[in-house]
Amino acid sequence: MKPAIKILLQKDVSYHPGSAEMAAFREAYPGVEIVEAFGNDAVTEPDLGDVSILVTDQRVPKDLRACPRLKWIQLVSAGANQVTNTAIADSDIMVTTASGLHGVPIAQFVTGNLLMLVHCMPQLGEIQRSRHWPVSRWEYRGSLLRGKTVGVLGYGSIGRECARQLQALGMRIVALDPGPRRDDGYNFWPGTGDAAGSLPERWFQPAELAGMMRECDVLVVAAPYTPHTAGMIGRAELGLMKPGGRVIIISRGGIVQERALADALIGGQLGGAAVDCFEQEPPAPGHFFYDTPNLIMTPHMAGAFEGFWPAMMNLFAENLRRFHDGRPLLNQTDKRLGY
Repeated sequence: MKPAIKILLQKDVSYHPGSAEMAAFREAYPGVEIVEAFGNDAVTEPDLGDVSILVTDQRVPKDLRACPRLKWIQLVSAGANQVTNTAIADSDIMVTTASGLHGVPIAQFVTGNLLMLVHCMPQLGEIQRSRHWPVSRWEYRGSLLRGKTVGVLGYGSIGRECARQLQALGMRIVALDPGPRRDDGYNFWPGTGDAAGSLPERWFQPAELAGMMRECDVLVVAAPYTPHTAGMIGRAELGLMKPGGRVIIISRGGIVQERALADALIGGQLGGAAVDCFEQEPPAPGHFFYDTPNLIMTPHMAGAFEGFWPAMMNLFAENLRRFHDGRPLLNQTDKRLGY
């Protein structure tokens, strides 16, 4: 029996694969059955009894007895921490991610937020809202990125494209990553990133975190959330950054300790931050970040871009073809590590 594919998209997404995409799935795996389940009810679990392949975001099966045929989960996220510490991590079920799709849009998001911070855009926006013209424009003068140092924490496909874009602004790049310098993984955007790992002027290992933080005018957090990265940036680490430094978080919440970041902004030690990922999502209405100065909050959407779903369906079709042919899948992840 050919496997049924249950395409489970986020409850706030209403994308339906088009006829050409459906045809591509059937061409990749002749005779495949395709079932869409949008699951607007976050409590109700879909029926996975006869499903062999699942395409989903955060919602993964909790009870594997309910999906005895499941062989492969294709995530639409770049990370896979939603399967760590679950029965899936200890099973034979393959898990693949959408790594390689997000590099350009997330790096563009990082670049845009950093430019907003150094050019005082959040403060300038208050002029229009308050209808109060400033006495002196110099109060809102910008600062230059050229010649400053950005530390990229996590030098995967996203971190590498962040480095490429920020180097184009004249920034010096340093990176911390325990993996190899070269990365020949899947990249939807030819000519982007830094496959050779040649952009960083210095490379740091996790034990050398303090050394990297001392060099940073800007810290870009692009690392996956794992037991090794959880809470790794706290008061001590932020205190090592250069005065007035900026922090951009675009991978997962919980890597930077939120209270420590807020206090560094309130105290003026840091000049600004942009946070797209939080320890709890969504943050509670009373979260202290809402009242923290020089902080841009966004709803974990750095990787959301026009054209994402066709690109995602293209990646899935290629992996479906490989699954049918018995070849290695793109972006197969270490389920215990989450990346």
